[in-house]
Amino acid sequence: MIGDESFMSAIQPRRWNIFARELQDILAAHQLRLGQLDDLGLGIHREKVGRLQRSLHSSAHFPTLSPEEIDRLISAIQLTVLEQLQIRSALLATAVERILMDRIDPQIAYMAADDVFNILFAAMRAQPSTTLVGVRGDSPADDTEELGDAAFEEALDRIDRATLALHLSRQATTPEAQRAHAEEAAESFAVAATLLQRVQYPAHDSDEWRAWDEEARHGRQVAEMLRDQNGPSQP
Repeated sequence: MIGDESFMSAIQPRRWNIFARELQDILAAHQLRLGQLDDLGLGIHREKVGRLQRSLHSSAHFPTLSPEEIDRLISAIQLTVLEQLQIRSALLATAVERILMDRIDPQIAYMAADDVFNILFAAMRAQPSTTLVGVRGDSPADDTEELGDAAFEEALDRIDRATLALHLSRQATTPEAQRAHAEEAAESFAVAATLLQRVQYPAHDSDEWRAWDEEARHGRQVAEMLRDQNGPSQP
């Protein structure tokens, strides 16, 4: 019954990060858990997996996978066209969610972004051949867990923002928009790399720090390539 479905939806715990939510559901359809991502040989670091898991239970951060990681995931577990469209819709909706979280009540921001996801997913399913381009390219940890100093947290936040901008660049339909989002991504990755040089914890010789430093540096290179491919900026 519709009433029963609405009631069950209302009592289920909210999963804040729409991208992580949809990724979790897709993995479950393949008999996998979100916490197993770093065990699939895709080069996804366990710290990123942990952040994805935590983001389901907190509206503070919105990490995603990089375009290359999504490409490897698609190939590794043979995601269907529909699942790839689901991921793309979730990425775009999460970008909207991220913007709204800085401006309105988190509950309203989530509901609005969820509406965006459903609208996009329905539209993409109606025209799969014209919308797929750009997709390719568990016990949660406690939110009070010690994650590092302020500079480290800010660096990770910049990486989150930059990764979303990178996805937007790859999916934009005009060279101008592609360049603008790529420029935003390159700048945010650069800031993240600078911040990582300032952190006290985790230590610079740790596996965790090295993984995020590589993420920031590689992300900046990819973003700059996308930016340069779309010509000079307009005066």
